[in-house]
Parts: sequence; C-alpha cells; structure tokens
Amino acid sequence: MVEFMLVMPVLIILLYGIIEVSRLIFIFASVSNASRQAARYGAGAGEVNDGTTFYQDCEGIREVANESAILTEFEDINITYDRGLTEDGEQVPIVDIDPNPDSDTCPIEDNLIQNGDRIIVQVTANYEPIIQILPLDPLTIVSANARTFLISIPIFGSAVPTGFRAESPTPSRLPTSGVPTETLPPTITKVPPISGTQGIRTPFNTLPPTLTLTPSLTPPPTWTSSVTPTFISCTGVTNVSHGGLEFSNNTMSMSIVNNTGHRLTAAQVYVEWNHDTGHDGNDSTLRLRQILFEESPWSGDIYAPSVFVPAYYPSIPTGSSTIEFIFHQGYDNLDGTERIIITIGTPGCTNYPIDSSK
Repeated sequence: MVEFMLVMPVLIILLYGIIEVSRLIFIFASVSNASRQAARYGAGAGEVNDGTTFYQDCEGIREVANESAILTEFEDINITYDRGLTEDGEQVPIVDIDPNPDSDTCPIEDNLIQNGDRIIVQVTANYEPIIQILPLDPLTIVSANARTFLISIPIFGSAVPTGFRAESPTPSRLPTSGVPTETLPPTITKVPPISGTQGIRTPFNTLPPTLTLTPSLTPPPTWTSSVTPTFISCTGVTNVSHGGLEFSNNTMSMSIVNNTGHRLTAAQVYVEWNHDTGHDGNDSTLRLRQILFEESPWSGDIYAPSVFVPAYYPSIPTGSSTIEFIFHQGYDNLDGTERIIITIGTPGCTNYPIDSSK
C-alpha cells in the first residue's frame, strides 16, 4: 500500500499527460484536415445547386470545414484568394483583394478571377488543458491550405476541323466477272385432234436447251497512283516553331515559322489575356474584337480570361507568318497569364501545339 501510494501520483500525472498530448494532436489534425477539405471544396469546378460557383460559396466552405471540428470548436475560418506564388515564394495579389490568410474576402467578384488563381482557407482553434496539472499553456492552432481553381479548361482533341480537306485517293481495283445468260424454255404447243379421229392428240414438246454460262472477264486496268503521299512532320528539321509574344498598342501578336513545306490547318485556337485590368483608364477591361492571320480573319466580341475562339480554323502557310489578336483598347498591363495555343489538325501533325509559353 505504501509503495502504491508513492507511485500513484506519478502514474496519474503520466496518464493525464498522455490524454492531454493526444487531445492536442487530435485537435491539430482536425484543424489541418478542416482547412484542407474546405480548400478542396472551394476549388471544385462547376456550380452548387443555387448557381453559385464553389469558390464563392462562403457558407458551404465553412460548413465543410466545421465537419472536421471534433473535440473542439473553430474560432475563425478565413477565406481569401491570390494569383499563386512567384519563384521566390511570394504571393501574387489580385486587385483589391488582400491575400493574407488572416483576412476574409469571400465572396469575390466574377470579373476578378482568372485561370490559375488560388483559394486560401485558414482555420484557427484554441487548445486549453482540461485540468491545470501539467505546465501546459493555452495554444492557438492555425492551419492554412491553398488550392488552385480553373475557370475554363483547354481540351485538345484529335478531331479534324471542318476546314481540312484530305487528299482524294484513286479507288481500288475492282475485277469484272461474267454474267451468265439464262434461256427460258419455250411454251409447250398442243395440236388439236384431227377430224375423224376420236380423242387422239399428238403433242409436240420441245425440250429446253441446256443452261450455258458464258463468263466474259475483262482484265482490270493497270492501277496508277495519282497522289504521292508525303509524310508530314512538325518536329526535327521540318518543324513548326514560333516567336515570343509581342505587344503594340491594342495588339498581342506571335510569329510562326512553318518549315514542313505544307500548308497546315489549325484545329483549335486558344488565347488567354488580362481581361479585367489590362488597360489603364476608367475602363480597365480588354475585349477581344478581331484576329488577323494571313487570309483567315475573325471578328467578335469576347470578354473572358481565356477562350477557345469559336468556329475559327485558320490555315498556317509555309514560311514565316504572324497571328495578331486585336482588343478594343490599348493593352497596357501584363499580368503573366498571356498565352496563345494553336493546335494543328493536319494528319502527321495532329494535336501538335504551337504554345507561346514553351
């Protein structure tokens, strides 16, 4: 009994310490999991039932975070946004949005968001010991998690555009077989009985001739190829290359060099630009109004951070050429998202991308 009384306080403190440390680790895991799951929910593509995008569904994001609140209650759930990180690890802010996780800027306006932006969810909880036996001070547990979300997703397929015209091959050889001629048997003629003779008839039957098949085979003509197929390659010596993006007034352009020796056809044209803050002035927006590329112009009015140009399949001539994207006012501010991707649909170069970022 004496020995047990001496050991019991140490044993109780040890068991209580194990419980408190386990509780602390559990609360830390709950906070970390809450920020991670909430950021995943906010980075989801599409819309919730009421038509709100996931990154704007502030209540939904907080509800997902609170589902991980076990053995604790979260003090703060902050939601904010940025444009990713630089090579030095510094945050790239969005105009009028504080990227600090300690701030809450949800919901954010549609016209401020573009491809590659991130949602940041920070969850905070407080830890206090149940009984102040051990010298454990109250702790503030903070976990922040970021996820990149997309507004539009480029999808490059292998379908040949409607503007492509394939070569017409000569039809294959087709032998001609003889067609048998069939002679039908003649009608049997019966002579009526001769006068004075009772019931006597003399039929005259002519048997049908034997069926004769007379095939007439015409030898096929000699096949001559009218088109000599040439393998088209977009790499190696006969490659397709491009220059960097250039900006002048309201025009974004890129030079293209086609060394294949063949006129190629584009299957898709994709472009990204600083649509919301690209111009200095009261109206900072940039709307894509026109595309000029050799003999294949395009006209329209698009306001978006990125777009697949609809129903536009220009031809890429041999040699050097330049594609120009013209906006409704001057392109003054670059934000690093500018990009042009032209996907080739000509057989031999199918799905080969001319990507300004590479």
